[in-house]
Amino acid sequence: MVLALAAAICSLAAELDAGGVVLGMPYLADGRRSRECELVEAAAERLREAAPTGLRLLLWDETWTTRLALGPGRHSARRQHWGHAAAACLLLQDVLGAAEVLAYAERRNGRVEC
Repeated sequence: MVLALAAAICSLAAELDAGGVVLGMPYLADGRRSRECELVEAAAERLREAAPTGLRLLLWDETWTTRLALGPGRHSARRQHWGHAAAACLLLQDVLGAAEVLAYAERRNGRVEC
């Protein structure tokens, strides 16, 4: 099943002419790795095996994205479903924002320092 999912993701990325795929890393609130981090890394490895050359994979911290998307309080199952979609949007927005900052720093300084 994982290989079929990896192939489907690679196919969709090729169809959309995507330069990369972002996978959310579900760290714990204190920054430690959760058990699910290993599952995400295993999925990333399957994607690397199935991906054509040039497709970049980025593992990005997704801590708090669902909570931010849902807001405070208790939520229905339907709202939680849409909350996960909104959390994915927040994750991608974070990645794109970081890429923009890095590109700006590179243009300004000719290099990026971390």
